[in-house]
Amino acid sequence: MSIFSSVIFRIAVLFSFILIGFILCRFKLLPQETSVVFSKLENKILMPAVVINTFRTNCTVKNITEKWNFIVYSVAVLLFCIITAYIVSRFLSKDSYMQKVYRYSIAVSNFGFVGTAMVSGIYGADSIELFDYLMFTLPLNMFTYSLGIAWLVPEEQNKFSFKSFLNPIFVSLFIGAILGLFSFPKFKFVTEIISSAADCMSPIAMILTGFVIGQYKLLSLLKQKNTYIVAAIRLVAIPAAAVLVLELLNTPSEIIVATLCAHAMPLGLNTVIIPSAYGKNPETGAGMALVSQLCSVVTIPLLFYIFGYA
Repeated sequence: MSIFSSVIFRIAVLFSFILIGFILCRFKLLPQETSVVFSKLENKILMPAVVINTFRTNCTVKNITEKWNFIVYSVAVLLFCIITAYIVSRFLSKDSYMQKVYRYSIAVSNFGFVGTAMVSGIYGADSIELFDYLMFTLPLNMFTYSLGIAWLVPEEQNKFSFKSFLNPIFVSLFIGAILGLFSFPKFKFVTEIISSAADCMSPIAMILTGFVIGQYKLLSLLKQKNTYIVAAIRLVAIPAAAVLVLELLNTPSEIIVATLCAHAMPLGLNTVIIPSAYGKNPETGAGMALVSQLCSVVTIPLLFYIFGYA
């Protein structure tokens, strides 16, 4: 499957679930508090299942030993993203919490659902490329479900506290890492429950996004100037700059491809899920999710073509 057709397919799946949520909201087929229930379900059950499932499978001594170079490059690119996010977010809003929402959006892409599915669609579910990609995204997962989520958890005094880390997702990271690093007995019944719950995460998250979008006028979401600034930085500027530097350093092509697949993806859905779960307005996150998904249909294949990896 070509990169372009793979991107179109994944975005089509994404928008199908978003459309379901939108229709459910607009036609009042579900009660208004559905978004609160869904966001808490995601935050307390489904996302922790994804984290445990990802880390118990990939965070092993063997994987880390064999693919340490992927992890090193991934950390370096991630630091670049975080520094960029800190600088840019200060210019996008004076509100401290909104700065964190923009900061997260710039630092983290949807490398999980869209990125993994795209790599799997292009190279195959059992390919070495997919294995390499999963190892490359290991530091991204660690950051996203620790400091990244902590950014999005509202704090009454607007200052950093250890309490913001004590959320179900961050705790799940440690559970998954321990299960992966140590040879604990694996009970098929338990692992099947975790895997099944993890499979529900993306569809429910997208339905939630559509439900949240349905609560607003589409034109109001599309009129937010900062949405396009963040989308341009996340979809084009960051991946292009990262790839140019990596090519200048004669980085192996498989690492560059993993970088593109992870960092050229649209914005993630946590800026909808987490604010909703804690009673914050998710309008900005919903707008960024909508715009970035639409734009990524063009930007992803274009970047792969320009850098010669299509």
